[in-house]
Amino acid sequence: MPAEFAKRFRHRLLPALAVALLVAWPMIAGPADASAGTWRTFGQTGKLFTNFKPIPQWSTLLKRYQEEEERNTGCRAGKRGNCPYTEWRAMIERLQGQDRRTQVDEINRFANNWRYVTDPINWGVEDYWSTPGEFFAKAGDCEDYAIVKFMSLRALGFRNDEVRLVAVMDLNLDVGHAVALVNLGGRILLLDNQIKKVIDADSVRHYKPVFSANENAWWLYK
Repeated sequence: MPAEFAKRFRHRLLPALAVALLVAWPMIAGPADASAGTWRTFGQTGKLFTNFKPIPQWSTLLKRYQEEEERNTGCRAGKRGNCPYTEWRAMIERLQGQDRRTQVDEINRFANNWRYVTDPINWGVEDYWSTPGEFFAKAGDCEDYAIVKFMSLRALGFRNDEVRLVAVMDLNLDVGHAVALVNLGGRILLLDNQIKKVIDADSVRHYKPVFSANENAWWLYK
């Protein structure tokens, strides 16, 4: 998130959500298999849950994305139709069969080429999580970059347990931020719209995780 937006986003959803989740920790439905939550995210191991009710933005986004994919089945197959992300799908097809690090680097580069646009300007609301189709039509902000990177890696065949969307506090700017992480053979890589290249997540010291999620579970960090 660019520095000029720091003040504007100081009181956005993510900081408030962080407080709400921490207060509600004892009341959230019990965790799933603890062994599945051993991924360390920016040095922390979260508590795993499978009830998405505390983070409805994510569960709603997953449903909307599934509906978007179903609407665009025809154009993906080369038929006529309104396909808002033809270029994206072409890139996914081009990357099939290439080595996984190349896939990760190309996904990050492709997504970061889109403009940064805040939700109030783009959607007229304080916080909106865009589907890939919406992002490629109108661009977006930090969580939208992270979402499309997550979905791109999944579309390339990365397993659900290898990728995560991560909401963090940027301790340098004192604002909420969102990124994507991928576990590449035990090496955790960071895909971030604020950083041009993919880097090791462990090299970043100014991100404090709030929660992370894949399509089946989410993790809360104290």
